Order: sequence, then structure tokens, then C-alpha cells
Amino acid sequence: MSVQKPLPPMEIKRLDAGELTGYGGQPQSNAMTMIVKDALLRHYGSFKAAAYHMGQMDQGQLTRDLDSGKFKFERLELCDLAAKAAVCRALAEHFGHTDPKARIQRLLRELRRAVEEVAEAVA
Repeated sequence: MSVQKPLPPMEIKRLDAGELTGYGGQPQSNAMTMIVKDALLRHYGSFKAAAYHMGQMDQGQLTRDLDSGKFKFERLELCDLAAKAAVCRALAEHFGHTDPKARIQRLLRELRRAVEEVAEAVA
């Protein structure tokens, strides 16, 4: 006769306020796919077009994968270079500027470029 040992109590995971990313209130695990979703929509204009360019993927499946956070990034390899760049740019904008000094330097560079463009347009 064998007696099973009782299972240890299950750990309950919940989202505290500190675990949210600020990107639409999504948990950290889904924040990345939400950024990819937004970038793909902006680039292609619709999920139907995005799904087509990802190896003729089903639009519904693409939407479900992005919404659930189960999107496989290998699908991005099937996109054109401009779409890949749009996704990388969106991810860099969201996750890449955590240092305040680097952010100020980036803003100054952008301002200098804008001033140069205005000067060229006026001349």
C-alpha cells in the first residue's frame, strides 16, 4: 500500500501595479507583442496584408497570436525589409531609451536635424 505525499501549495501569480509596463496596461510578457502588433498595423495598414506577407498566414491566427502573446518572432523573417525595420524601430523606441542622458542627447540630435531641414527649406 502506497501513500502519496500531499502536493505543496500552488503559487498564485498575480499582476501587481509594478509589473505593468505602461503599454496599454499589458503585462510585461505581452508588451513586446503589442508593440509588434502596432508596428505591423502601421506598416501594412491591416492585419490581412500583414498576414499575407508572413507566408500567407491566416489573418485570424495572426491576430490571435498577437493578442495572446504567443506570436512567434520567426514570422517576422518572412516580412519585407521595411516591415522588419518598422518593428525594430518600434521596439527600440519603447525599450531602448531608459537612460535619461541618452534620451536628452537623442532629442538634441533630432532638434538639430529639424533645424537643418528648416534652414535648407528656407534657403
